[in-house]
Amino acid sequence: MGPLPFSLFDSHRSRRVAELIGIVWMLGLADLFFTLWAHFFTHFNELNPVASFMLRRNLVPSLILFKLVVTAVGTQIFWRLRHHRRAEVALWGLAGVYVLLAVRWSAYTATAMAMP
Repeated sequence: MGPLPFSLFDSHRSRRVAELIGIVWMLGLADLFFTLWAHFFTHFNELNPVASFMLRRNLVPSLILFKLVVTAVGTQIFWRLRHHRRAEVALWGLAGVYVLLAVRWSAYTATAMAMP
C-alpha cells in the first residue's frame, strides 16, 4: 500500500514514531518550562510527587536533569520498539496526555496572569 494523501498518516511507522517522539519532547520541555515558571512566579501546587519533592527543597537543577533523563530513556525505548504497533499506539496515548496537559497549562497560565 502506497502513502496516503496526508503525510502524517502514511504507511511508514518509523516516520510517525519519530514525529511523535519530537512532539513528546516539545510538549515535555514546555511542561518543564511552565512548571518552573509556575513554581517561581505563582502560588503553585505541583501534583507530581517527585517534582514536588524536588521543588520544595529547591532542587531545580535536579528536577531539570530528572525530566530530561526520564524523557530520554522513555523515548529511546519507544524508538527501539518503533516497529511494533502497540508501541506506536502507546506513544500516541502519551502524546495525547501531553496535549491535555498543555491545555491545562493554558488554562492555568490564563488564570494566573489575570490575578492581581
